Parts: sequence; structure tokens; C-alpha cells
Amino acid sequence: MKAIVSEPESWKRVIDIEIPTEEVNAAFDEKLNKYRKDMKLPGFRPGKVPTTLIKQRFGESIKAEILDELVQKSFKDACEQNNINPVAPAKVSDLKNPGDAPLTISIETEVDPEIDITDYNSLKIKMSPKKVKDSDVDDALKNIRDRMAEYKDIDRPSQKGDFVKIEYLSVIVEGERKNDVRNPQYPVELGAEKQLKDFDKGLIGHAAGEIVDVSVKFPKDYAQEDVAGKTVEFQVKIVAVQEKILPEIDEEFLKKMGNFADEATFMTHLKTSLENEAVKRAKEEAHEQAISTLVDNNPFDVPPARIEQFIDYVYQDALQQTPKGTPEPVREEFSEKYHELAIGAIRRRRIIDFIAKKENIKATQAEVDEEIQRLAEYYNSPFEQMKQVFRQNGTTNRFRDEIKERKTLDFLIGEYTPDSKE
Repeated sequence: MKAIVSEPESWKRVIDIEIPTEEVNAAFDEKLNKYRKDMKLPGFRPGKVPTTLIKQRFGESIKAEILDELVQKSFKDACEQNNINPVAPAKVSDLKNPGDAPLTISIETEVDPEIDITDYNSLKIKMSPKKVKDSDVDDALKNIRDRMAEYKDIDRPSQKGDFVKIEYLSVIVEGERKNDVRNPQYPVELGAEKQLKDFDKGLIGHAAGEIVDVSVKFPKDYAQEDVAGKTVEFQVKIVAVQEKILPEIDEEFLKKMGNFADEATFMTHLKTSLENEAVKRAKEEAHEQAISTLVDNNPFDVPPARIEQFIDYVYQDALQQTPKGTPEPVREEFSEKYHELAIGAIRRRRIIDFIAKKENIKATQAEVDEEIQRLAEYYNSPFEQMKQVFRQNGTTNRFRDEIKERKTLDFLIGEYTPDSKE
């Protein structure tokens, strides 16, 4: 077999293969003999069917089978000989078998282009966490108390700062009744900045059980397009008027938060948590800046097959998430929507893999075990049992990839130094 490889694109390989006539004939004769030994035809004993009869009746199908096997074998051999790692099924673009002349085959396939990522050691990108101020801690405490607040019904007309539970009796948009209106799931805060002022004014001064007519002119830039710039007439029933009761920072509150000894200890913990979040956020931003810089500075092609594989993965995941009875997503729309995202994600992955290999960055067994231990504790499951399950279902390999990626990104921003023994 003779194979000549050409590269019309960085991601495409065309392999022109020539197989000598003798090799083709030998393969045909071998297959013919196998058929002859196994064939049973009326009037002939098993294994005694004349070769000429087999050729006459089955010669074309045997030849087609031989050609298919030769294509597969020659493609595999050519890839091994030329260090080609296909990322897509082979496409036979030309096959000629003119009888006494050699068999010629032209096969196309796709590969990941060779890449050489440069200057990743001199990015000078560092994480810069935002400094946590006392006011940030106070805001965090306020948010916690808001989430833990209780709402108490009050028997009086509503006023600014109160919360009202409401039910829409009718909604008319410029003379046309709107039937697909959903009632608010949570109490509406009167006077909140995010609320429409006209709507607030219409609800203030009314008690539970009253029915109120409210006219609202929506801004032109309102997020909900069907009412943006339009006048809407609401008829609303006040179900309840409530005031928000914030929890006191007492022994019970501190116990719920994690058995803190006193308020000062809890505030210190809260500040530390905010600082850790700031570091995490800053690290993620630095990671993204580093990898985006490398993607921009090291352009390379992505095989179309890789792009389609990525889009297929996203599409199949979307299909699984689609509720029953709702229209399924359209594959063509996904292809258009996620095409550029796919290219970016694939380049990102290849760059990380290149640097990790170059710098010998990988996950240690101790790091993988630590991740498994964390999940074992979370699910209250025996470590060894979970480790065995993860090894069998491939989760362990996913952990290794995630840890390798995290360490590589940390390396790019100067937060990790590879150990040559890893």
C-alpha cells in the first residue's frame, strides 16, 4: 500500500491511497475461499460449490465487501504511518478499481491542527480582589436579615414601606383584556425603587379586602414588551397588608447562623466570608482575562466536526431539559446560536491542555481523593464506596480534568507553581 497525505486546510487531511492489484486479488480470493467453505446451495454438498458459480452469483457483493474492508484497513494503516488522529469519520471522495490496475482511494478526514501557544509565561495578569469595607459587611447582614424576615398581617390601610399581597382581577392593555396574567408570588413592597410609582400610589391607603382600580403608564423601555409604552388598567384585590419584621441579632439568630458566641464573632465570620468570595471572584476574572488573552494572541483553526460535536452536546442537553408538552428546540437554531461559543470553548480547552502538557500540570491522586471525600461527606456516603462508583462511571476522570484546568489557570495568573514530580 502506498499513501500520500495532503493538507488543503490546517484541519483537513486528504489521503490518496494506492493498493496493488495483487493485494486486491489476494483479498478477493481469500474471501471467495471462505464463502466457498461456508456456502450451502441446493444440489451441492457443503464446501463443494464450484468457484465459478460463486463468482457468477455473488462476485459483485464479495467485491463490494472486499473494497469496504480494504478502505477501512488502508485508512487505519495510513493514519498510523502518518501520525494522523482523526476527529471525524472518514469520507471516501474517490474510489477507482479499474480491474487490472491498482485500486486507488481518496479519503478525507479532519484533525486537530498542531498548535504552539506562546507568551503564556509573560501575561502579567494578577487577581485583584476588591477590598471588603465595613459597609459591605453591614449590607450583607441586612440582606441576611431580609431573607429571614417574617411578614405580619396588619389591620389598617397600607402605607409606604408596607408589603401587600395582591390578586389581579383584571388587566386591560389599551382596551384589550389580558388573560395570561400571573399573580405575584410574593408580597409587593410599597415605595420600593424597583416598583412602578403609579402602581404604588394606587395601592397606598387601602386595607385588606378592598378592590382597587389602578391606571399605569408603562415606560417605553420597559422590559416586558407587550406593555412597554402603553397604558394598562388594573383591577386589584388587596388580599393582605403586612409589615416586615426583621429578626433581632440575638442568641437564637446567632445559633441559626452557626452557633456563634456573640455578634462580634459572627461579624468577623461574615467579613471573612465576603473576603473569600472577593478572592474567588477576582481569581475567576483573572482566569478569564488570561485565557481570553491567549485565545486572541494565538489564533488557530477549529475542525468543523469539533464544532458540530460541541453543538450536538448542548442540543442534546437542551432536549433532556425540555418539559414534556412543550416544543423541542430546533437544531438549526442551536447551530447558529452556539457556533462562535463552540469555537471559543474548543480553543480554550486546547490551549489549557497544551500548557498543562508543556508544564507537566495534572491532578494528583491526593487532590482527586480530597474531592471525593468532600462529596462523600456531603452525601453521607462511605468514601471507598463512592470512590469505586466514580471510578466505574468516569467521574474520576472528570475530576482529574477539572483539577488540571484549575491548576493550569492558577499557573497563568501566578497563583500556582508546577511540581515536576506531578
